[in-house]
Amino acid sequence: MPKFDSILQNERRLRAFTGLDSATFTDFLPHFTLAMERYLQHTTLDGYIREGDRAITYTNSPLPTPADRLLFILTYLKQNAIQEVHGQLFGMSQSNVSKWVRLLLDILNSALVSQSLLPARTAAELASQLQAETMPFDPEAPPFFARMAPNDR
Repeated sequence: MPKFDSILQNERRLRAFTGLDSATFTDFLPHFTLAMERYLQHTTLDGYIREGDRAITYTNSPLPTPADRLLFILTYLKQNAIQEVHGQLFGMSQSNVSKWVRLLLDILNSALVSQSLLPARTAAELASQLQAETMPFDPEAPPFFARMAPNDR
């Protein structure tokens, strides 16, 4: 059960914290979880190459579930609070917030890339994305911008 279940169960609160509705949040959660599992197979939470056993989540972890982790990073990005304030909100120190943000930003970017949802960073990337998304032209479709006929006044 997520530690921050009260936020995840309240649609208005979830939207205020993350900017997402619960359907979008739950649809993206499996992709985020998969990206986190892939990352933790070969890297530790501190960013070192994993040499031993697989990653485990401790019971006293400040972010025990993938839903908590996704809520944490999306809230950090939307609210743009300083790390000390974010730590107070999630019950951890500023140094732990810094560690989790660094880790979860990489995982979030990986999950977004796997879904082709990462925004373009350069003009060349934007051009290639736009070419890939070419929509067929329908001459019968109404124009995107419509003009009203001038009135007699």
